[in-house]
Amino acid sequence: MVVAGNLRATLNGQPVQAPTLPQNQVGVASFYVDVPPLNVQQRLDLKALFQKAGITTQNGKESEAAALFLKALLALADSAVGEAPRPDQPATGEIRDLQMLSGNAQLLKIHEQKDPLTASLTAWKKSAEAIAKRWPAWERLADFHRFATGLPEAETCGVSLTAITAGRSLLGDPDPVPELTKQLATVLRLTLGKLQGDLSAAFASGPERLAASEIWGRLSAEQRTTLTASGQLAAPVTETFGTDDEILAALRLKTLTDRRNLLDAVPQRFTRALEEASRLLDPKAVKINLPGATIKNTADLDQCPVGAGKPRPLRGWPLPQRRPSLLCQKARRRPALRRLRQHHQRHPPRSTRLLGRHPHPD
Repeated sequence: MVVAGNLRATLNGQPVQAPTLPQNQVGVASFYVDVPPLNVQQRLDLKALFQKAGITTQNGKESEAAALFLKALLALADSAVGEAPRPDQPATGEIRDLQMLSGNAQLLKIHEQKDPLTASLTAWKKSAEAIAKRWPAWERLADFHRFATGLPEAETCGVSLTAITAGRSLLGDPDPVPELTKQLATVLRLTLGKLQGDLSAAFASGPERLAASEIWGRLSAEQRTTLTASGQLAAPVTETFGTDDEILAALRLKTLTDRRNLLDAVPQRFTRALEEASRLLDPKAVKINLPGATIKNTADLDQCPVGAGKPRPLRGWPLPQRRPSLLCQKARRRPALRRLRQHHQRHPPRSTRLLGRHPHPD
């Protein structure tokens, strides 16, 4: 009788269809007198409705098709919403109420609501298609905005992005995403072009600095080649930023911050190359960095580490005067003793000439 549509069955409070009712559960199932079967026209209307959701209905199995239709309708509603800025979750309470019915009662109720169900089906399908089309563009806009962080235009576009997200207006008409993407792409293209020009100029001035160095000129060709490679002194390959894809690819490889850091590091690379060249030519050479000082008068000059001909230690200068050690005193006396010895050899005293020998002062 369930198959014929004269009764409807429930199991544990949930409606079940005759094919899905286990035989060993028939004794615990509840059966109710169903409403009269639908007429031919009503069944044809339901078949047409189910077909719009991609559900094919066989004669006499409208109840099974109805269960599949309601399930597909809920899945379509979920695909038409999502995290912001996608639209918010639509009301699906009436569809879930229909799922609680079964048999002819369910079919009749679906037939009664076929017009609003058709409208919801059409709207959700359109929304799902629009989201699938616009979401990649939204993600691209988010990438452009992330890479443009720090630029004035990024802050302006950020206000619009926040408003779109808060209002869940991804599907707004007109679509705001293309114009915002165009603005950020333009400023990023100009910024990348300027950074690339500055970087090329920095790498171009470096070889001139090396060529003007006497130390670099004393290196062999092989040594210069090795230092150029190890010091990364070659200019990077020129990039193109014509299309949006090329801009994103370049920024994924190196962000604006990375490029600015590289630009600042170029002079230091050539400085280190010259230092390494100096070490190659004179391994004992030591680089000394003197502390900075402001010279206003001769007293300041005397206090300078290299002032007044008095080299002083780089740290803790000036040191207090110390008494020379005995070793230093002897070292200072040696030239005087040597001159005195030479003088006595050339002009010996009279008493020494009479004795026929020269003095040998200690």
